[in-house]
Amino acid sequence: MFDFIKSLGKAVADGMGLNAQSNSAGTANTAHSVNIAPPRANKPTVQTVPDKPAPFGYKNSWLCIRASSPEEVIEKMGLKNPRVSNWNYGICGEHGVFVSPVLDGYVLVVNWGMDVLDTDPESLDELAKKFSELQFFSTHRVAEYHAWVKYVGGEMMRGYGWCGDIGEVLLNKGEVTPEETELGLTNLLPDNDADWDSCDFPDEQNVLDIAAAWGIDTSFSRKTYPESTGFLCDIK
Repeated sequence: MFDFIKSLGKAVADGMGLNAQSNSAGTANTAHSVNIAPPRANKPTVQTVPDKPAPFGYKNSWLCIRASSPEEVIEKMGLKNPRVSNWNYGICGEHGVFVSPVLDGYVLVVNWGMDVLDTDPESLDELAKKFSELQFFSTHRVAEYHAWVKYVGGEMMRGYGWCGDIGEVLLNKGEVTPEETELGLTNLLPDNDADWDSCDFPDEQNVLDIAAAWGIDTSFSRKTYPESTGFLCDIK
């Protein structure tokens, strides 16, 4: 478990450029320029201006929940400090968890639970009991971490999770769904003792394809939605 968290944490940091070394000279020059720059007038924020749903999915994790409103999801999940946000500002992952408006009967919760299958799978089970349907997706190409889970009526109908960086199947439960079969995902490594040479391994595009087949296409290339806003929230 520790190796998985360490590996995934490093992958996320590398992907966001958090491990890049700082340039002390550049920092000093920047500080000097700030001191001599003339004051700037305050500009109106653009983060609340409605926009079209922005594509996401790679190096991300999210929930797709059957719900009547984002407010319902925020309340049942116990999210804190909700504030209006448009898509582009909300899904970048720098400001909190983004809760979308309703899309075809689903609410998306973006930037939530990257390592939940390894660190706290029971919390996902408990959360699913609050909704008639809940789906969880997560993928990060650096760690070769790919997962998809679907609950109906609070029960896990299907779940699969794989982390290539540590060479472990984190989850494999339930019958393969028709959507997975149609996508050719019928020969995935079933457990850690199986013969790797005779099995297939998922990739990030598989996760996005399953998400689209089960509920919402997060590339937003198959359907056009109107401009809208959602909510940015804090987990604690």
